[in-house]
Amino acid sequence: MRPEDVAGALVAVRDGLVAARRCGLAVAADPRWTVRHRKAEMVEWVLADHLVRAPALAGGEVTLVDPSEVTERLTGPGADAGVIAIIVFSQTAETVLRTAGDHAQAWENRAVCRHCTLLARELREAWNGEHPTYRFRPPE
Repeated sequence: MRPEDVAGALVAVRDGLVAARRCGLAVAADPRWTVRHRKAEMVEWVLADHLVRAPALAGGEVTLVDPSEVTERLTGPGADAGVIAIIVFSQTAETVLRTAGDHAQAWENRAVCRHCTLLARELREAWNGEHPTYRFRPPE
């Protein structure tokens, strides 16, 4: 993908988000990841909502899978690998969106790329448990 291919970058991030969502739903079967999935889910929806606003996607949709549509259940090492895949996607999406935003000619595309760059980071932080509002704190 060329850096100036803003539409290609947005399509790649959109498709990756759909895959990350499916993976996150499968990983949520493991109790160790359930809370982080709930927090990440909020970011997924906001990211999807912003991606469709980019004129470069020309009205393309982002269809995030419903939990009832996912039959895969990952636990143990499989769930851990799934979380790593989501984190790697988030890091890659952040880089791709930042580069696309730097090369976007239209202000609207640039704005979407820059905002979604921050959301990709928030998605990673949610899965890493790094963002203060995404940390699970057991009741005292």
